[in-house]
Amino acid sequence: MKLRLSSDFAVDTDAYKREGLRFSILAMSGHGKSNAAADIVEDVLVNHAQVIIIEPIPEWHTLKARYNNVVVIGGPYQDLPLESAFAHEYVKAALEKGISLVVNVSDIEDDADQVKFVSNFLWNLYRLEQKYRRVLFLVLEEADIWAPQNWDATTKQSLSRVSLIAKHGRKIGVFPILISQRPADLHKSPLSQCNINLFGKFTSPADLNPKTGIMYVVKKLHLAITEEQIMKLETGQFVVSDKAGVHTVAVRKRLCPHGADTPLIEAKPFTADLSHALGGLRDEIAKAIAAKKDEESAVKRLEKERDNLKQQVRELQEKANIKLSVKEMLTNDNEVAGSNPAREDVDVGELKHEILSLRGQVETGKETIETLRKQVAAVDKIREGIKDLGLMPTPISTQIPADSRQVGLQSTTTIVDVLPAEKFVTINTDTVPGKVLAVAKKGKLDSYVRLGDIVKAIQEERWNASSQQVNNALNDMVKDGLIAKKHTDRNYFCLAQGVRFKES
Repeated sequence: MKLRLSSDFAVDTDAYKREGLRFSILAMSGHGKSNAAADIVEDVLVNHAQVIIIEPIPEWHTLKARYNNVVVIGGPYQDLPLESAFAHEYVKAALEKGISLVVNVSDIEDDADQVKFVSNFLWNLYRLEQKYRRVLFLVLEEADIWAPQNWDATTKQSLSRVSLIAKHGRKIGVFPILISQRPADLHKSPLSQCNINLFGKFTSPADLNPKTGIMYVVKKLHLAITEEQIMKLETGQFVVSDKAGVHTVAVRKRLCPHGADTPLIEAKPFTADLSHALGGLRDEIAKAIAAKKDEESAVKRLEKERDNLKQQVRELQEKANIKLSVKEMLTNDNEVAGSNPAREDVDVGELKHEILSLRGQVETGKETIETLRKQVAAVDKIREGIKDLGLMPTPISTQIPADSRQVGLQSTTTIVDVLPAEKFVTINTDTVPGKVLAVAKKGKLDSYVRLGDIVKAIQEERWNASSQQVNNALNDMVKDGLIAKKHTDRNYFCLAQGVRFKES
């Protein structure tokens, strides 16, 4: 099989029978990674081999415009819905029928759940391919998400399975293609297994870093490639390293339209056999989703009943507490000291009457206090006028007499709304909380924002921080009163009121 990258350069798969094929395609955004990968994938499909593509955003669905054995799972252009519990069924159907899949995980809203699904999918692929042993190319878009350099408890399993396929996939016929625009964030274990590397243009110091970035890979492979070569590449140009050496290649234009720029206009019809297989799988997924919704509905109903019972208990407790408080207010101190009224003696009718009476007295007290405030304000105004005339007035007290605050039972305490205290914080971007505050200072946390979007905002600043690290930092900052958490969804956060920034 010939995998053509340009008119004068192709990868001959026969030359890699013993060691297997493992590609890496690395370039900054917009410089031809997907086009180069599509050149390989289209040749694989033309030669009736199989492809499975995992993508976080919809790009590869346009393959359906040319190839009738490509099925899209999930996303806006889906042939089958994505159900996170069906990873095994998707893989089994693909391997049994020789179907090529585009698996779009964007329908899974939580980033951690996306990683768990991909991890489960890769494990099923590795296990089931040992039975079928089809020639299969596995394309991992944004491979640094599934195999991050700085992994955590969530991404540890997906990283191990990407590494497993990179190391041992050859034995069962799986050939990975790792695509990333962040080589510094892609784990070096699976990357070091790649024997055909396409290095596209990079200009960022972080991506060129000789300790973590693309130049680290170049150094480890002992390639005669310089930073200047990488930085001067044009869009669509790649420095390719393979067993024959190093070549500079301008990749050809892909046959299918680019999915990130062009939506699918018309899909090539499926074969009858494939349509039947899809129909059966679609019915199974629909039944599973319906059963899951029924189960969730029953759980929500029971949770609602439980919450209602809790609310009733709270209301009864509050009534008992109010009754006790009213009795204490109506009894002199000596009587209160020697008595301990039992809450079970509460009479609801008497309680309501006393509460209404107390509310009336409080309202009267409020009106009295408001009248006195207006009088004081008038006196202050007269006093200012006398000052303007240059006279020396007799000091006028603006304090409300203590007797004025009596409302029948006891003195009333005036409650005044207090603005939240301002908290001045210094931003230190060497820490994860500092990185969160840095993006918050730019207004990205002015309203409630999803955890995944906060992580992306930090990564856009070229800082390393995993989802788990950011989540831990946010929860610590909630305790410190710097960040507010949405009550209805624990994954949404915003900057707390009163937080002010000062320069470090």
